[in-house]
Amino acid sequence: MPINSEQELEQAVQEFQRLTDAPEGSEDGRRRSVLDADIKAYYARCADTMRPGKPPSTN
Repeated sequence: MPINSEQELEQAVQEFQRLTDAPEGSEDGRRRSVLDADIKAYYARCADTMRPGKPPSTN
């Protein structure tokens, strides 16, 4: 499912991070692969119009 907004992007990234350790070939692993492709496609399509990311914490 294509990502169409920065809010959807944030949700996809959170889900992708949750699935980081999912085994390849599992349902979660396949979902992670789909999310990876969708996130990359969104960045390729919208990189010029995206707001800057949050600066890293300096604590």
